[in-house]
Amino acid sequence: MTTKAKASTAKPAAEAAAETIETISSVGQETLKNVMNIGADAAAEGYRNASAYGKEQMDVAKISYDKLMSYGKDNIEAVEAASSVAVAGAEAYYASMVDYTKKAAAENMDLLQKSFAVKNPQELMDLQVEAVNTSVNRVIAQTTKLNKIAADTAVKSFEPIKGRFDGAVESFVKPFVSA
Repeated sequence: MTTKAKASTAKPAAEAAAETIETISSVGQETLKNVMNIGADAAAEGYRNASAYGKEQMDVAKISYDKLMSYGKDNIEAVEAASSVAVAGAEAYYASMVDYTKKAAAENMDLLQKSFAVKNPQELMDLQVEAVNTSVNRVIAQTTKLNKIAADTAVKSFEPIKGRFDGAVESFVKPFVSA
């Protein structure tokens, strides 16, 4: 009877082992399937996130590029405006020098004519004092006028550039300071 008992217990034990192996295999397959699905879902989610991040970065780069081009254009316009003011100032300076030279030449010609009409040394001395006073006053007035033209030109020609600089500080530096 022991042989029969052994045979009947051996078969259910073999069946139980086969069922256990089949269950383990089925659970393993299901686990592998779940891991593969989770991996595929994670990869898809990662791709979506990377794609969205890439799109955001491209949008930021485009906005930054457009802003840079706008600043470049505005800077060129500011330099053109400053150059126009500087040229106008140089023309005014030159015109003032030409007027001064004409006026000085005319006054010197009058002085020369007066010197031919001098009758005594006292008149000559008075004429020379008058000539020196006129010349000094003319030079001082001209120098003041030229300095004013130069200062006004410098201030006016730097205004557009200063405006661009202030705008650049406002746009590029202030966000970092307030952050």
